[in-house]
Amino acid sequence: MRAIRFHVLGLLIVTVLTGCAGTPTFVQLADTKWQLAQLDGQPVDTQDMARTPYLLMHANQRLEGFTGCNRVNGRYSGSDDTLRFDSLASTRRYCDQRMDMENAFTHALERTQHAEIHGDTLVLIDAQGHTLATLTRDGTR
Repeated sequence: MRAIRFHVLGLLIVTVLTGCAGTPTFVQLADTKWQLAQLDGQPVDTQDMARTPYLLMHANQRLEGFTGCNRVNGRYSGSDDTLRFDSLASTRRYCDQRMDMENAFTHALERTQHAEIHGDTLVLIDAQGHTLATLTRDGTR
């Protein structure tokens, strides 16, 4: 009986450790604030921003965030390495100096098909395997 418990415990540990690298799980995404670090391979300059663009993904597969000028909300879904953002809606403020970055971030969310998590980094990837955006886990949630 004890051997069976250790075997089951071992399988559980391997499953948890395997889920911690590479392939995202909803447990890793949920209730986590992800700050935008790179967009299309370029660092995001946040010096002139009051706050850094971010996504906050909730356990119920809803998301909220800030895209650089406007607030965004919607839903996310996926399995294994797939990640999709759906039903995105945002406020409609115009910010002269940040609209290009904001539009690129929103477009990246719409094109996301896959994701990878490496430590505290979330990488959004399109259907062709190109990195769209890189976000980092914000520990202040």
